[in-house]
Amino acid sequence: MDFNQSKISSGGPKRIAIIPARGGSKRIPGKNLARVSGKPIINYPITTALDSHLFDMVLVSSDDQAILDHASAFPGVSVNRRPDKLADDMSTVYSVIRYEIQRLTETGRVFDQVWLLSATACLLEVNDLTMMSELLDQDLFIESLLGVSEYQVPIQWAMSLKQDGKLASIDFKSFLNRSQDLVKYYHDAGCIAAFRNQVFEKHLGGIPEGEFHAFVLDPNKGLDIDHPSDLILAEALLKTREMPSL
Repeated sequence: MDFNQSKISSGGPKRIAIIPARGGSKRIPGKNLARVSGKPIINYPITTALDSHLFDMVLVSSDDQAILDHASAFPGVSVNRRPDKLADDMSTVYSVIRYEIQRLTETGRVFDQVWLLSATACLLEVNDLTMMSELLDQDLFIESLLGVSEYQVPIQWAMSLKQDGKLASIDFKSFLNRSQDLVKYYHDAGCIAAFRNQVFEKHLGGIPEGEFHAFVLDPNKGLDIDHPSDLILAEALLKTREMPSL
């Protein structure tokens, strides 16, 4: 495994980008190699990570040999086959990252920052990574940084459906307010996170509640690919970038 030689300079924090890519998706078989705009979807985060010149290593971690073979064809990308116990439905992404960091540390490869990129993060751009790195580098109090997006409709206006078919509001009085006057809420964009190395020694099972800082992304950057229709939407969003601005 070779370090990425395309990093801007040898100065500054040493960073690794880990792209977990499990092979066993049930709703979209072969999801991480599914084609979007003519390319396997995993190509997008790999290329974005390499083109950012931020990382000393870009690592694809998978249990699937087809994914590993595909990723290893990219110059500057390292791959590792994770153990089967970290490849089932109950395995967390955090446990995979922590395993890879421990494995690399044992071989003398230590990084200051550990980044997570989703294998389906096809809408992230280099500028997103650059701005996120600047935030992490400038604020040393940030140990864990999560890409989030604002809910497009206030969650205060959410309703549940009761057994009798009637709707129950979470906060009925909130309908008296304009949306811009309500507290904003955010959700995990599902595509990117960054950590300082010491996090994985402090927190064995995951990041505790309230410990993440936010990196706010445009809602169109964090599409969760869970259904075949999401692939069509991702392709449409990519095509809008190619359209001339009015």
